[in-house]
Amino acid sequence: MVWKGVIIEESLEEANLLKKVQIIKTIKSNLENEEERGFLHFHNIEVTDDKKEEFVKKAKSCIKQGWYLHICKDKEMVIVFKDKSFNLVKGQKNKFIKAENYDLSIGIIKEQLQIEELIDNPWV
Repeated sequence: MVWKGVIIEESLEEANLLKKVQIIKTIKSNLENEEERGFLHFHNIEVTDDKKEEFVKKAKSCIKQGWYLHICKDKEMVIVFKDKSFNLVKGQKNKFIKAENYDLSIGIIKEQLQIEELIDNPWV
C-alpha cells in the first residue's frame, strides 16, 4: 500500500525531499487567493509504507515555516509542518479542528484548509 499526497516544490528548503518519493504528476498552478505568488509546482506523490516514517521525519525538517504537506492512505492522513506533524483519521473532528487551528496560527489562510476533504482525494 502507498500513501498519496502533494508537495509544493517551492515550500521546501531542501528539494532533495523529492528524491524520497515517487512523483506521479506535476502541475503548475496558484494557491487559493494567493495569485501574487505566481505559479508553483504541485507534485502528486506516492510514499510506500516502509518509507513513510523516514519521509515524515525528513519533511518536518525541510519544509518552510508557514507551509504544509500531506500524505493519505485509506482513511488516514499525516499533515506535516515545520518541526510538527499531525496523524489524523477521517471522522475525528476534534483532531482536524486542532490541525486547522494550528494552520491558521502559522498564517495559512482559511481557503487552503479543506484538510478533511483531502483524505478522500489526496491529489487535489
